[in-house]
Amino acid sequence: MYKKPINQRITYLIILGVGAKLLIDTTIQLFNPFLIIIAAGVGISVVSMGGVVALRGLVGIIAPLIGSLADKIGYKKVMLISLLITGIGMLIAGFSWNSSIFIAAMIVTGIGQAGFTPNLHAYLSSRLPYEKRARGIGIVEYSWALAGIVGLFIAGYLIEEISWRTPFILLGVLLVFASMVYMTLPGQKGLSLKSKPKERLSLGKKISLFFNLGPNAKSAWGTIVVQGLNMFSIMHIMIIHGGWLHDKYGLSPSFLGMIALVFGISDLIASVYVSVAVDKIGKKKSVAIGVIGMTAGYLLLPFLNTSLYLAIFGLMIPRIFFEFATVSNLALLSEQVPEERGKIMSLSTTFGLIGITLASALGPLSYYHIGVFGLSFISLIAGLVSSFLILFVVKEHPSVLN
Repeated sequence: MYKKPINQRITYLIILGVGAKLLIDTTIQLFNPFLIIIAAGVGISVVSMGGVVALRGLVGIIAPLIGSLADKIGYKKVMLISLLITGIGMLIAGFSWNSSIFIAAMIVTGIGQAGFTPNLHAYLSSRLPYEKRARGIGIVEYSWALAGIVGLFIAGYLIEEISWRTPFILLGVLLVFASMVYMTLPGQKGLSLKSKPKERLSLGKKISLFFNLGPNAKSAWGTIVVQGLNMFSIMHIMIIHGGWLHDKYGLSPSFLGMIALVFGISDLIASVYVSVAVDKIGKKKSVAIGVIGMTAGYLLLPFLNTSLYLAIFGLMIPRIFFEFATVSNLALLSEQVPEERGKIMSLSTTFGLIGITLASALGPLSYYHIGVFGLSFISLIAGLVSSFLILFVVKEHPSVLN
């Protein structure tokens, strides 16, 4: 039987990764420009909808359990089930007839989102050598940018021309189809140590062992927390940026979709640069550049909120550096504890989702009580803490121990 050469197989996996993650990332970003419109459609306040998005993110605390399971049963199984669950959740949300059903659907969606992305990263990392890993993961992370270029742009058009429900239904159908396509992936199990004899352990001991990341724990946890802080700082602003631009400049859904397209293009430029340059620059150095750039962007943002185009430019600065920092950090994280890669990537996703949860709840409150200055100041504090961790706690490679 003919087998594809290794490079062709990797290319196939990356293409499927970009396609499926584009759908997942669109479901995650969908609320950012359209929070006010979706809230009105569901029949709840903007602040309450921010709470719903926060609840969806909070479900992500189960990601490490999913990742640990994937290390044992294989990343492929977990990925396709996660795609199916997310699709079902989006379909339920699109056809929901009251706010309670919509909220339940968002919880279902959050479970699927928590399971897919970290195990996709673990799956690819298990097949890519460390010196080429930033390129592979960087290409897959084009999906985050493409979600703005394609996903949110189309969503804005569909919302304006048909209904707020339409993007939910379309994404749900596509995700269910993607789960079927993922059945064609070759199986890939994690690096679980099955040769060790099983012991009867107390619950406390099991929890302690689960969170014990070994001799490189300090650096690994630092890298994980950096991911959470970065997600919090950017989402604290982006969750309500559509409401802010709508309130101050009177923008329509289609125009907000156009702005999402511009942001997506800027994100894509950053992702392309990561995939080309980070393996040469060094993962830690690239994360530091991204985090410091994000933090500087938060400092400048209130001073650029004097016209629509300056405000858009002000939002683009931290977004570009966020993309640079996040993709580089994923590559850095993938080799911190390679024998438990699924769990490590899932812990990173959990902290990222906790960051999104807090940001989704706090962002609308910050904006409506303090304005753009409040949004920027809180994100600035998170950026400063993240900068400290990446500069003084995180190590480039697990062979360099504390």
